[in-house]
Amino acid sequence: MSFEIEVKPMASFEQVTISNTANGNSISISTKGGLLNEWATGENRSIVNGNDFSKGWGNFEMNGFKSGKMSPFSCRLENGQYEYLGNNYSIEKFYLGPHAIHGIQYDALYYIESTNIANEEATVLLVYHYQATDKGYPFPYTISIEWTYNTHNKITVKTRITNNHHQPIPIMDGWHPYFTLGNKIDEYYIQFRNKGKFEYDKQLLPTGKIVADTSFDLGKNLGNTHLDDCWVIDETAPSCTIQKENEKIVITPLSNYPYLQLYTPEDRMSIAVENLSALPNCFNNKMGLHLVKPHESWELKTSYQYFIN
Repeated sequence: MSFEIEVKPMASFEQVTISNTANGNSISISTKGGLLNEWATGENRSIVNGNDFSKGWGNFEMNGFKSGKMSPFSCRLENGQYEYLGNNYSIEKFYLGPHAIHGIQYDALYYIESTNIANEEATVLLVYHYQATDKGYPFPYTISIEWTYNTHNKITVKTRITNNHHQPIPIMDGWHPYFTLGNKIDEYYIQFRNKGKFEYDKQLLPTGKIVADTSFDLGKNLGNTHLDDCWVIDETAPSCTIQKENEKIVITPLSNYPYLQLYTPEDRMSIAVENLSALPNCFNNKMGLHLVKPHESWELKTSYQYFIN
């Protein structure tokens, strides 16, 4: 077997590192947030622009929610408010300006349910039980996240949402990883196919309108383009490719992530590629919003793969 799994304390949580001893590549998962924080490619660098957790969680929110799990909503929820089954709710968690942003589980503390090493891959399973602590989302549910790293330098992450409430619960799911291939993203080549881009208003909330956009169908250099946009993926060719010279990262949604959001931060040293199950503000606009029945589980899956010629 060419894999090792190491668990190390990291401030008030743990870091799980899955290493491929055959080539020196590895990934590191934080039990706080359940997120992918590092992807070392054997070249003394990480192709995931993660967080410095050496002194604890730090200022994760204002540093861009790097790699964060977005649940039970993503991006912006208008004024942090919504109506469900005749009741009005107001989220208590983090706000950016007037709007609640990126859900309430991005800093959840998971426990390690299990680890497993096989011939071609290694897996860690993380679990978190949300106890309805935010008054704006009083619906208990369980999140399990299964991270798998295989010999082809491919990461697969499967999320399972289980409703522990006595009524159906409204929910969406998303990931917020930032990828980097070195230098500024202006040099990167981006390719993906889509069935339309959502129009956003000045507050980055969807208007409900979809416009045709073939900009990236055949791929193009990013240049100085600023992105904070969401597309409907083409399910016949769902992958998004980021390439620079002889290196590329391919992001492929596998189950229940029909939307792709791209974000270019101001420093332009990485690009956020976000798989989303629903649109921003979905608790209000209902676009992609999923209802999980009592005791039902809902699974979502995506993958990341690194290639170098």
